[in-house]
Amino acid sequence: MRVSYWLGACAALLIFAAPAAKAQDKPATEPPAPEAIEQPAKLQIVLTEYDGTKKISSMPYSIPFILSRAALTSSLRMGVRVPVNSTTSKTGESSLTYVDVGTNIDVSDIDYRINQSHLLSTPGRFSVQLKIDRSSLYVPSRDKDGHIDGGKDWTAGDPPPGNEPMIRQFRGDVTLLLRDGQEAEATVATDPLTGRVLKVEAVLNILK
Repeated sequence: MRVSYWLGACAALLIFAAPAAKAQDKPATEPPAPEAIEQPAKLQIVLTEYDGTKKISSMPYSIPFILSRAALTSSLRMGVRVPVNSTTSKTGESSLTYVDVGTNIDVSDIDYRINQSHLLSTPGRFSVQLKIDRSSLYVPSRDKDGHIDGGKDWTAGDPPPGNEPMIRQFRGDVTLLLRDGQEAEATVATDPLTGRVLKVEAVLNILK
């Protein structure tokens, strides 16, 4: 009887232990994937150029884009094709070519899933990627010996620039962490050619 009782107890223990072991081997349930949320937004960008403390120009841009899991990108292209006279040194023949100068801006959300998750310490902030490519044509002036002694930016209405124009260019690729309505200074850069300072500021607005 004691042997039978001992065998019965062992069998019962195995029956209860098997489901428990299976429950431990079962992987934890993964959290459900976030819903596909699309939130319209707008980024207002201002490019301001200074010569010392004097403001030279202020150029505003406004770009609508979508905060989305797909990380959609909105782009803006604004510029002009500038005619440039060039002369071949060997033959002395001149030719007219066109150079694209202006401002290119791309805006996108890094990932709306990240923006809405616990990875951000402060809720309601959004990771926005801003890419800016700005160029302008700089026409140097020369003294009687042919040395560069100054110059200015070519502007619409000026005659076609002469030989050897130079292109001023600024490129920036930054990630901003912004709240709705918050203004941020994206970047500040100094032009090595002219010494002017370019400041980029951005404001995020969530559209209801």
